[in-house]
Amino acid sequence: MKQLDVHRIYATCRPENEASAKVMKRLGMKREGRIREHLFFKGQFHDSELYSILRHEFK
Repeated sequence: MKQLDVHRIYATCRPENEASAKVMKRLGMKREGRIREHLFFKGQFHDSELYSILRHEFK
C-alpha cells in the first residue's frame, strides 16, 4: 500500500446530497462551510459544501 505525504485532503458535495456529507463525516472530515455558486451546471450556478481532514486528525 502506498502512503501519500499530504497535509490536507478536501472534498465537496452539493448541499442537498446528505448521503455524501454523511460519508465524509464518517471518515472524520469536518464541514468547513459553503462555497457559494461554486459550480456551473445545466445553465445555472450551484453551491457546494466543503469538507476536509488534516493529517493530525486522521485516525
